[in-house]
Amino acid sequence: MKKYTSETQVYSSDGNQSIIDSDCSDILFYNGASGTVFINGFPVAAGGTYKIDSNNPDEMNVTKYNLSFSGSTGNVYVTRKKYVK
Repeated sequence: MKKYTSETQVYSSDGNQSIIDSDCSDILFYNGASGTVFINGFPVAAGGTYKIDSNNPDEMNVTKYNLSFSGSTGNVYVTRKKYVK
């Protein structure tokens, strides 16, 4: 049995752009902002999600994600799943 933790961080449109380190197995972005946000150029509509899953617990996503609000206001919530050894 593999154990894991999950953590959620909030990124605000106040910064207008953020670099997000993944360092996890799975990552989920939820757009709680007023309009479309872009994650590494991929558009996520208001209320939408963008999820990247690993295929197995031995994988680790090390992508640095560029989050851009492009004029929308509000928050993006990022939840990471990390396996514990």
